[in-house]
Amino acid sequence: MSLYKEFSSLFPYLQSVRKLKNYLSFDVSFPESWKLPKKYVEEDKILQQESPNTGEKLFSFVSEFNEPEVEKISGNIKSIINYNLEREEKERLFQTKVDELKNVFEKQTLTSLKNLKFDIKSTQTLEFEDNEDELKTTTVVPK
Repeated sequence: MSLYKEFSSLFPYLQSVRKLKNYLSFDVSFPESWKLPKKYVEEDKILQQESPNTGEKLFSFVSEFNEPEVEKISGNIKSIINYNLEREEKERLFQTKVDELKNVFEKQTLTSLKNLKFDIKSTQTLEFEDNEDELKTTTVVPK
């Protein structure tokens, strides 16, 4: 895989990549509202830094400099990004559906609303995620 392809999906969040002896540090900045699911984070390989930007969290993901470890860290960062982008899209969709339902309730009579039923039709069965545990990070003392 090319370096460009590897970094293109991280680019909006990537602040720097640093060499630390035999390690690489990927410094990424995420919105404050984002979560870090434990399944994508090894607690001994992440450090929260002081963010210079309000509303953002800055993290350093550290990896030994070898192909499997670098790919793992890169994949985990991409998974965190995808997880949170999906959460945001679900929240927008939820709000849209709530607004649609609110509109129905405003325009219908009480009698018709009492007979209102929801029938979820889907070509596939609904899948529910396990409760995602969020990593509790520690912040580094400001410089």
